[in-house]
Amino acid sequence: MTGRKLILVAGITLGIAGCGGDGDPTGPGGGSNAAPSVTISGPASGSTYTAGQRITFSGSATDPEDGALTGTALAWTSSRDGELGTGGTLEINTLSVGTHTVTLRATDSGSRSATSTVSVTVNSVPTLPPVPGTQVLLQDDMDDENGGVATTNFTNFTSWNVTRGCVDLHGPGSINPLPGNGLYIDLDGSCNEAGRLESKQTYDLAAGTYALELVLGGNNQLGPTDTVTFSVGTSFTQTITVPENAPFEIRTFTFTVGSATTGKIVMDHAGGDNQGVLVDAVRLRKTG
Repeated sequence: MTGRKLILVAGITLGIAGCGGDGDPTGPGGGSNAAPSVTISGPASGSTYTAGQRITFSGSATDPEDGALTGTALAWTSSRDGELGTGGTLEINTLSVGTHTVTLRATDSGSRSATSTVSVTVNSVPTLPPVPGTQVLLQDDMDDENGGVATTNFTNFTSWNVTRGCVDLHGPGSINPLPGNGLYIDLDGSCNEAGRLESKQTYDLAAGTYALELVLGGNNQLGPTDTVTFSVGTSFTQTITVPENAPFEIRTFTFTVGSATTGKIVMDHAGGDNQGVLVDAVRLRKTG
């Protein structure tokens, strides 16, 4: 029997809940509220990144009462950095160096919540290893340019001439797609013509082996790839294509000089979409 029974006890009328009515804790008017189900679909747990590299976190949640949860009902936090943001997809490039347990917490309209976690590790940007100073012809990490202040369309480099197009000086206070790395240059600057940098000095190259070492990254702003040619006089030329999302990493090119010659270092970017290969350091040295 459904509905409510009425019982008269000492002149007082009492209501006793029947089956399936408002008093049923599993019914629409009851107090039951199941927790949501949460899933993180990316990145894979254990993934590694480099400081400043963009990481995309993706997740979803469904709730028995509310259905799919979206927006602020989904909150991301890091065990190292605290609150990160909300929503089903979160792109972030500011995670600190170290291992993070990133948690997605889903909260339904009844304040019930559930979580899912993923672990990611952020490594420091690689630096050029120490070598004997007698080997080095040029070493430049860009950090002292323009008094340490980032700017667009920079031309007054200490060691370089801009011989075509534009080059941006990225970093804190300006465009900074790979934060936490001081100053670095974008070889396709903000004037719709890719840049060409040439060393101010012409280097004497004795016979022997040499290494051109660079800390390079993708533009990390606008995909998908960028192409740049590096050369040292007529002794070495190498054209490479760098993916948009590539973090800073060391690229080493070795070459042999057969007989004494001279040459300048050139970095020549192709294209002209205002976002290019990023260069954090350059070193030319004799290795043998």
